[in-house]
Amino acid sequence: MKKVSLVALALLAPLLLAGCGSSDKGGRHTGADGSATPRPAAPAAAAPSGDGTSATPSSGAPSPGRTAAGGAAQGPRNTVPDAELTPATGSFTKKEKKYLSGRVPKGMDPAAILQAGQDVCDRLAYTAKVDRDAAVGAVIAGDIKGADAAVNGLCPDQKPLIEAAKGGYADGTHAAPAPGTYRALTKSKDCSWSLDGASGRQHTITVRKGTKTFTSTGCYAWART
Repeated sequence: MKKVSLVALALLAPLLLAGCGSSDKGGRHTGADGSATPRPAAPAAAAPSGDGTSATPSSGAPSPGRTAAGGAAQGPRNTVPDAELTPATGSFTKKEKKYLSGRVPKGMDPAAILQAGQDVCDRLAYTAKVDRDAAVGAVIAGDIKGADAAVNGLCPDQKPLIEAAKGGYADGTHAAPAPGTYRALTKSKDCSWSLDGASGRQHTITVRKGTKTFTSTGCYAWART
C-alpha cells in the first residue's frame, strides 16, 4: 500500500504544485524474474486534445480506442495560426512555439495548452524519480496522456522513458502481438495472461512469432525486455 501511495502522489504532486502558483501461445512463458516492480500508477489528468496517448506498441495492432505508442500526434482541426500564438504577457520561446504549433484550438489560451504539456513533463519526471517502472507503465497504459508529444516538444531529457514504453502492452486484448520477451510492470498477484489460449500468472512472458492474441488482466502494463 505504501508503494501505491507513493506512485499516486508522484503523479498528482506536479498538478497540486501548479495549482498553488505555477506561472508558466502460440508463445511460451518463462518463469518470473523475481525483480521488484511497481504497483499500477494512479491515472493522471488528460492532456489537451492532440497530444495523443501511448497505449499500444507501434509494432502491434492497437487496441480499440487507443493510439499506437510513438505514433504521430494529431492536433485539433481548427487551431490558432502560428503567427497568433502569443501569451497575454511575455513571449514564447522557439521550442514552446514549436510545441504549440497546430495544437491550440481556436478560442483557447495557448499558455494553458503549454502549461498542460509542462505538467505532463513534471508528472513523468516526478514519477520516474519515485519509481521508473511506474512512469514507463503509466505511459504504456495511457495514464499519463500526451507523454510522447510533451517529451519530444518540451522535455527531451525524458525520452528514455518514452523509448522504454515503445512496444509495450497495457492490460486488455491485443491482436497479433509482436514477438519478443516482456515483463509485467507490477508484481500483483491478480496478474494473469493468455497467449492463444495458453494462460499463466508468471510476470515474464515470451511471445512467439505467429501468436494471434495476447490478453492481459490485472498486470497493468508489459514492457519489452
